[in-house]
Amino acid sequence: MSRPSWLRAQAIFGISVVGLLTLARLAACFVDVDPTVPTDLPLLGPSAAHLLGTDPLGRDLLARMVASTEAFYFPGLAAAATAILAGVPAGAVVGYWPESPAAVGLRALLTMVDAWPRLVLVVVAVAIFTASVHDPAAWADTRLYVLGLLVGLSWLPAVAGAVAEKVLHFRREHFVEAARAHGITDAAILGYHILWANCRDLVLRQACTVFGAFLLVETSLSYLGHYGVPAPRPSWGNILADLRFAVVRSRGLMSDQAGWFDSLRVAVNDGALLGVVAPTLAIALSMGGVLALAEHFGRREAR
Repeated sequence: MSRPSWLRAQAIFGISVVGLLTLARLAACFVDVDPTVPTDLPLLGPSAAHLLGTDPLGRDLLARMVASTEAFYFPGLAAAATAILAGVPAGAVVGYWPESPAAVGLRALLTMVDAWPRLVLVVVAVAIFTASVHDPAAWADTRLYVLGLLVGLSWLPAVAGAVAEKVLHFRREHFVEAARAHGITDAAILGYHILWANCRDLVLRQACTVFGAFLLVETSLSYLGHYGVPAPRPSWGNILADLRFAVVRSRGLMSDQAGWFDSLRVAVNDGALLGVVAPTLAIALSMGGVLALAEHFGRREAR
């Protein structure tokens, strides 16, 4: 039976967004443009020279948008890898040998981690790391990966719990008893017949969810100006922070005499409106695409 068209569209949308993020990250590596150097006058509107205009310091907004993928792409993958590489084995042990001492200890450890609110745990740990180094700006790359590690660890109980529930369900199935009767070891049953054959979509769904969570945490911290990406390095979050006051100052939005169309035109030409809309749409579409892909894997898992 074929899937509904909206499910196919959901999968295509998610794959397309992930593909575009990958292309943007590759472009950031190979395009020889320094997004921190002023290229023109500040707050220019869109033109052939600057497709999205310039920011309040005269830097090309499109170049900064593309370069911002460096702040979350590989650290986000590191967060997903941390959650999966630690959560899947932990969940497998808890689900397959629930009464073992290892399972009891893992459940206690996961409960302790889960007792901390995720964002509070991440912010406190990053604050300790930032305060412990002499020059926080020089450790910006390391801090992003530390942030990825912490986000991954904060999602460890959720990943391990989902895997444990799935493994415990399949452990009671008849094919496990049949495999044991044929002399197949528990490690082979767990690793291939349960985790690989029946939990792949679950693991991919959790990986997409953790990547999306890291994107949201990184842009939020960068927007707030604490523990995120320090200026002048670009991030979608600090691009929004740089331009949030430019919208208020835009004479088109502040004008009472002009009509709404003229106000909108002036705001775009001033470079303020596009500077806010572009990163906002980028964050929303990226989150929507990654979560749509997670939902796609979730529906495959449920079939």
